Amino acid sequence: MKKRTNIIVILMLLITLLLPSMAFAHPPQDMVLEYDIDTENLSVTITHNSPGPTVHYVNKIEIKQNDNLIITEEYDSQPTTSEYTYTYDVQAEVGDELTVIAYCNIQGSITRSITVRNPSQDEPPVVEIVNPTEGYFHFSGIRLFPSSGIIADTLGFGGFRLQPLKIYTEDDFDDSSDLIVTVLIDEEQLGTASYNDDAEVHEIKWTGPNLGTFTLSVTAEDSLGNIGRDEMQVWYFCFIP
Repeated sequence: MKKRTNIIVILMLLITLLLPSMAFAHPPQDMVLEYDIDTENLSVTITHNSPGPTVHYVNKIEIKQNDNLIITEEYDSQPTTSEYTYTYDVQAEVGDELTVIAYCNIQGSITRSITVRNPSQDEPPVVEIVNPTEGYFHFSGIRLFPSSGIIADTLGFGGFRLQPLKIYTEDDFDDSSDLIVTVLIDEEQLGTASYNDDAEVHEIKWTGPNLGTFTLSVTAEDSLGNIGRDEMQVWYFCFIP
């Protein structure tokens, strides 16, 4: 009986000790990755609030390069009670994806990824609306003759059906065919333009009954998140659905 009582007391003590740490247990709240291609250093800034850095901490970091595990680091504490930064030597090339997983020693984890980029590749894509052509009258998207430009930059009668809207793009990182080209009419999305390999432009039709002067806007986004933009004022008249 005495032995059983001792076991119960020990169990209660363990529960009492573990409950506070379990109550505060949580995975890291945030993690920010930065890669310096010149020094080949990956900086991992972790936010993990903890009442005791030796009791509740990030105990393991895994780093993957293009889905291949390249680094595993284990820790028995964390440097501070909140935010801190680890630095790792990682040889990576432009376009590589680096993924970091930070594990809490009690429960949970957080995952973040970045794509390695060259600082010189921060320029947004070049975007130019080539159809309609500014300063011309168009019928169903076909350029016919110069217009005065008094009403708008260009005139479009009958929509852009026979000849769609055409957008030329160029980027210092991605091929033009890989860019995400979005077309908006008065800031409302018309759709995503498709790439025409033969014409080497993105295309999308603009049809439907309407009358008025509209702002035609086009954005092109590369895989690094850089966004280029072009726009023009179009007088549009079409009565065909």
